[in-house]
Amino acid sequence: MTGAGKKDRKALLREYREAPETGGVYAIANTVTGKRLVLSTTTLSKARNSLDFAKATGSCVNPTVAGDWALHGPESFDCEILETLERKAEQGAAEFAEDVKALAELWRERIPPESRY
Repeated sequence: MTGAGKKDRKALLREYREAPETGGVYAIANTVTGKRLVLSTTTLSKARNSLDFAKATGSCVNPTVAGDWALHGPESFDCEILETLERKAEQGAAEFAEDVKALAELWRERIPPESRY
């Protein structure tokens, strides 16, 4: 690798590490039944990737939805981003995780019980 290539790689790596962490609340939504499983994560980009991987491999994304996953198939599920939350520079990882979990609880309360997993 040339000197310029190493520099570009280091710059990209630094940008990745310095980028603000975005977490949030998302739902694994069954497009057939309308039911949603509300979850939270400190790394929101991984939520969609996880569902896409599960669909591609045919493995169920979460045991809670396994029955409907088997009945309706993986193509009947989608990832809905409900709300994002950016980690503040002064915020520790544990504090950020707690904030994201609290936000998920608020979202669970908004969805009627008959529409939740």
